[in-house]
Amino acid sequence: MRAAAAELLDEGAPLPRFDDLTELTARLRVALRALVPQVEEVARERPEDDAERVRARSSARASVETARACLDAGPGSGLVSAKDHALSLAREVAGLCRHLEKLTGARTAEPA
Repeated sequence: MRAAAAELLDEGAPLPRFDDLTELTARLRVALRALVPQVEEVARERPEDDAERVRARSSARASVETARACLDAGPGSGLVSAKDHALSLAREVAGLCRHLEKLTGARTAEPA
């Protein structure tokens, strides 16, 4: 899913067909729904006294809220709004993967 998000975020990549975009959007939503609780759990478990971890945890929590807002939003009725929504979801998937990696110190597995 990370690769699909990166491909969608590539400014030089062509716009996917509407049906493909709809399918990718659904997959990105599934990935976000899986990543949000993972990032929340890992952020909660970080020690309070480690300044770097505290900053990372705070940033991760803000990203979780943004991801939730993206999940609450819909794609709209046209191709442009569907593309914009998919791009938002892709950015959030990529961002939550980075937060998970920073908080755990390990590369995240490909979400769903």
